[in-house]
Formats: sequence, structure tokens, C-alpha cells
Amino acid sequence: MDRRTFVYNVALGTLHLGLGGSAHAQGSSALGSLKIDVHAPAFTPSPLAMPGLYPGRVVDVVHPGVIRERRISEPAVRAMLSAGMTALTGDRSESDAWARFVSPTDVVALKVNPSSSPATITSIALLREVIRALNAAGVANRNMIVYDRNSNQLEVNGYHTAVPAGVRVIGLDQQWSAQGSFDSLRSLKAGAGEPTRAGYDPDVYCEMDCFGERETRSYLASIVSRDVDKIINLPCLKEHNASGVTGCLKNLAYGSFNNVARTHVDPKTYTDPVIPVMCSVGPLRSKSVLHIMDGIRAVYHGGPFGWNPEFVWEARTLLIGTDPVAIDRIELEIVEKKRREVGAPSLWDRNPAYLGRSSDIERTAQKNPFYREPNHIRTASELGLGTWELDKIDRRRIEVK
Repeated sequence: MDRRTFVYNVALGTLHLGLGGSAHAQGSSALGSLKIDVHAPAFTPSPLAMPGLYPGRVVDVVHPGVIRERRISEPAVRAMLSAGMTALTGDRSESDAWARFVSPTDVVALKVNPSSSPATITSIALLREVIRALNAAGVANRNMIVYDRNSNQLEVNGYHTAVPAGVRVIGLDQQWSAQGSFDSLRSLKAGAGEPTRAGYDPDVYCEMDCFGERETRSYLASIVSRDVDKIINLPCLKEHNASGVTGCLKNLAYGSFNNVARTHVDPKTYTDPVIPVMCSVGPLRSKSVLHIMDGIRAVYHGGPFGWNPEFVWEARTLLIGTDPVAIDRIELEIVEKKRREVGAPSLWDRNPAYLGRSSDIERTAQKNPFYREPNHIRTASELGLGTWELDKIDRRRIEVK
């Protein structure tokens, strides 16, 4: 195992990476300093590891008819996904595009975002179409797993009832499985019947003391560290009251590690740098090969849950790429634009007049319990996870009808 130390001094805006490396992020908040010890396998770089095969490239696919009579059209999602994947890779066929990321022998995890009302989670239509595309690339249902940290949210939103037979749906907090036995994916693949290990790997963790909490370690899902070969990340286009947005980076980090809510105690939040540091941990960085952001419906305030429908709008888009930083930067721009249109404060705002209670965010877009930290996206860029600068992002807009 490789033990690394990240020391983040927010006041100075610098990020130091132990064991010989260093990086500098232009931070703007003044929350103090945070030391993060990372205990994880040594990271072996590969072309597929974040930022992946197409750094800086984001395909923005829009379909005006993807929502009809308040329902998401699965055929429209299929057309969007096909057009987006071929635009990303340059291949003529969708199957050739997917073959760049997965092979028939891979065990593939699908990281959904179930943390909201049914209107603003990773849509069932998108999940089904990704499964269909993986099938076409030769990946069998028995080698796919849909996962998140929260078992109850997966169950309440009905993911286990919506996937084809053989696809697993697992909540990490209870190693909960809605379909199939509790055998591990590897033993299933080999035809053996050994019991599943615990939901989190005791040998892979980030250790930090944010606010004097009793438990200072956050452990990585054993599914990620030991069981799967590839991760397809399916986040949502949403504001987040602590991190600014809940995009590719946060969906991976806070959905794959446990004990993460401790990083924010209002009005302060350590989502920057915790989110980017977690995403840089070897197994998560190396296996997350593709990101498809569900922006069919989007949330500009009250995230991640988005209980108030007034803060939800129909963006009718998918953002597709291998670079999570670039996608999240485009997401940030989209949410900021929407907030300007409705007269809501910027996600970068530090005016204490806009602070309020957690319950306030369900009533008004003028209040938030935290000073948000969208700078976590830029910090991820400084860790080599992708492209932050807008003028270096190749945003390819496609309209499908």
C-alpha cells in the first residue's frame, strides 16, 4: 500500500502533495488548513484513468423532445447517448465508441446519483440505455453493478425494479443487494460461491480531522477497490449547498467513500479539498473511465435533494466525456447562468447576508446554510484530474431531434 499525505491550506490557497509531488490551487476561502492522509494502493497511470482518453473534451447533447408530457422519452435518450458517444470518440458506430472504454470481460460499475426526488436523480431511462449500450459492447448483465453509498435512496427510487435481470443494485452502507445473491462479483464471474466482503475496504481510506469528529477515516467501497474493472459515472446536473455543484467529482467521491457528511458544518465546508483528493485515490481514479451527466432535468438551488420543484428546470441535455473536471466546469457555468436568470446569488458568493438555515433552501434561492466551495473543481485540476480553464475546454454542442 502507498501512503500519501495531502496538506491543504485554504487560507493560502495551496495544495501540497507528499512523496515528492506538489500542486498549487488558487483558493479563495479562509477556512483554515486541512491535512489529509491517504492510504491506498500505488496509482499506476493508464490512458483510461481520469482525465481519460479525451481530456478537455465535453460533448453537450440536447434533445428538445426528450421530455414529453412530463415523462422522459427513452428513445430520445437513446438517440442522445448514441450521438454523444460517437461525437466524443469520432467513431462512426456507437458500439465502436463504447469498445474504447469496456471489453466483454470487464466487470463494470454504474455509479448513479439517487439523492433526490425521482425527478432529479440519475434517470431510469439513461441507466437503461447505458446498460443496453454495454450489452451491445459485449458486457453481460451479470457483470454489471449499479451502486451508491445509500441503500435506502436506491430502494426508494426503484432502481432495483428497473434494471434487466442479472444486473445488481447495491447500497454500500449495508452491502445491500436488490437482485441476486450476496456473492462478490469476482466469485460470480468465476462461478464460485464465496461470501461477499464488507461494503468498505479497511485498507483504503482518507484520514482527516475536519471539525473534531470522533471518526476521522473515510473508507473506499470494496466494490471499487477490489471487484470492478471499470466505472461509468452517471451524475446529475445539480447545485449543491456545500460543494457548489454535485457533478462528476462529487458523485464519485461522496458516493464511493463513507463518512463524508462530516466535511461540512455550517457555514464552513471542506468539500474543497476533500472531493478532489478522494477522486485522486488510485482505484477510483484509474477505474473511472467515462462520465455521462444527466441534465435532462436540472437543479439550480436546494441541491442535492431539490425538494422544491420551483428550483428544477428542464435543461434537456447530456454532458459526456472522460474529463470530470471539464464536465463539472461546464455544469458550473450552466448552473451559474440559470441562477443569474432568476436573480439568485452566485455559487461563489461569500456575503453572510445570504446565509440561512438548512430549511431555508427549500423556500428561497436567496439563502444557503454554507459558503459553497465550487473551487473544488479547480483543485481537482491541480491534482491532474482534468481541465479547469474554459478556454481550454472543447465543448461540442449537438442538437438531436
